[in-house]
Amino acid sequence: MSSSSTSPLRIRSIAAVPLEMPLGRSVGTPITAISSVVSLLVVARDDDGVEGWGEIWCNFPRFGIHHRARLLTEVFAPALVGRSFASPAEAWAQMNAFGNPLRLQSGENGPIAAVIAGIDIALWDIAAKKAGQPLWRMLGGRSARVPVYASLGRADDPRATVERCLRQGYGAFKLRSTGTVVEHLAAVRPIRSLVGDGCELMLDVNGSWDAQDAIATIGELAGERLSWLEEPIPVDAPAQTWCRLAQAAPMPLASGENMVTAEMFDAALATPALRVLQPDLTKWGGFSGALPLARRIVADGRRFCPHMFCGAPGVLASAHLLAASNSPDGILEYPVGHNPARDAMLTRPVADGVLTLGEQPGLGLDIDAKRLAPYRLQA
Repeated sequence: MSSSSTSPLRIRSIAAVPLEMPLGRSVGTPITAISSVVSLLVVARDDDGVEGWGEIWCNFPRFGIHHRARLLTEVFAPALVGRSFASPAEAWAQMNAFGNPLRLQSGENGPIAAVIAGIDIALWDIAAKKAGQPLWRMLGGRSARVPVYASLGRADDPRATVERCLRQGYGAFKLRSTGTVVEHLAAVRPIRSLVGDGCELMLDVNGSWDAQDAIATIGELAGERLSWLEEPIPVDAPAQTWCRLAQAAPMPLASGENMVTAEMFDAALATPALRVLQPDLTKWGGFSGALPLARRIVADGRRFCPHMFCGAPGVLASAHLLAASNSPDGILEYPVGHNPARDAMLTRPVADGVLTLGEQPGLGLDIDAKRLAPYRLQA
């Protein structure tokens, strides 16, 4: 990514802001049971006092929020504070170079990539504020209007949540399921009947379907007219298996949220199995890595639909990313479950399935520290 449109920045401080919101009950997922919602925010300041916000993915396991906060404050912040960079992209490249020996020694690709991504988002927020532009425009976007779909979590009551979202004007919905095609049909059919043929419907099974069973039975989902089936099998399944599944599937296959290296995305783009790609810029890349990737996805004729199931900085960053990609058919994941800390910061409501980013410089994020205080953890 070119640094010609950004001014140099010298980093004064970088800090972690860990948040946790109890759910009030335990909820089962294919990964592990959860009883809270977590968000790990990043706040950076430059020598001019300009503040930028980012987010580090830390959804699983929930206690990983503490580890990633310490990676930020004890490893990456000391390496960056007091240094000058020509652009956020230069800082991103140097963070990756600096972090690579630790990544290899620790075997922790995911945590290290996510910390670098969160810092990168915050630095781009600063750069856009200093340029006096919203990020979507600074990064080459043509429209501030971002289509979104209502993404239901496993803690949400599907029918009640979809009915509420229909009243709010959403026209696309993603459900979640686990198990065999019997369970998947049971999750999708009542909602397809509810929303009718005029709405997009997607299903995410979080890589929990046995590959051979999926290949044999995926055709039974044809009547549900899914816009995509997300991570039916694990992302690291052999490419040949993904291709066999794609040949049997009556809908496009989607994946990308669990790709945390550039090489994983290169491999995905090298085969035709995935028609929908869903990188998460809080997990890998930030803007510096994810925007060039998004442009490759769009240029290859695939559907670019960023994954996002985090807090307010992550949601807004993903929206700016999609807007900057100028994707003709992209749509942003917008989590609609209860998350008071996130919702306290999202001042732009979704209207008729569109998030309008507006003209506020940077991410356009307003932070009210008092409203976040009840959810703040000790890092």
